[in-house]
Amino acid sequence: MILWLVYVLCFRVNIVQTEDKRLLLNDPDVLVNRLNRLESVVAVLNNTVVQLKTENQQQEQTIQQLQSSLNSVQNSGATYIIWGRKQCPHNSTELVYSGYAGGGHYTEKGAAVEYVCLPPDPNYVKTSGADNGRMYGAEFYTNFYASDSAGEDVPCALCRTNHANTAIMIPGKNTCYSGWKVEYHGYLSSGYYGNDAATSYVCVDIKPEYIIGGVNQNLGKLFFEVLTKCGSLKCPPYKNNYPLTCVVCSK
Repeated sequence: MILWLVYVLCFRVNIVQTEDKRLLLNDPDVLVNRLNRLESVVAVLNNTVVQLKTENQQQEQTIQQLQSSLNSVQNSGATYIIWGRKQCPHNSTELVYSGYAGGGHYTEKGAAVEYVCLPPDPNYVKTSGADNGRMYGAEFYTNFYASDSAGEDVPCALCRTNHANTAIMIPGKNTCYSGWKVEYHGYLSSGYYGNDAATSYVCVDIKPEYIIGGVNQNLGKLFFEVLTKCGSLKCPPYKNNYPLTCVVCSK
């Protein structure tokens, strides 16, 4: 009998708890509270979405600016000629072409001053013209550059750096100043001071190559080492009759 009463009481308690739960779930205040909470969560999520969209737009703008800067650097670059070599000095440079050093004849008073790097594949339009301006090949005149350099024809290469916007030649140095990168170094060169034709200064690589089959002493545009002369030139720091070095630097 007692067990039966306990069973009945437990059953009644369960019924009451179930009814309380149903009342709680159907209570309008509870539903309103839950709805308010959901609306708050949705509002927070909406704000988060707006912030993420703004950040994403800012990041896209930053990426576009960086890409534009990268393209500008890659498309600009700097060019220089390496004298006495057939190839560019390192992997960060692009070889535009490898050719032959040339210029005006050393005996001709009206000859052009500068050395030029002639390409190996010239294009012609006409087959004749007045014999006024002239272009000759270039040679090393002495063995200063190497033990067998006298009479050898001089190669050259036009190079483009993809990491710099400026390239300069510094006479009297074989290293670059801080912030600049060495492209190549060698000896400052020019024509002979006693010849009729004026010349300019260029930097011949420290380890020159030659054009195959070019040792004929045909003469034309000539390369000589350049020595310092004290007097009008301040000594020190310069030293009399010392050959000048040179370096090509980029930045």
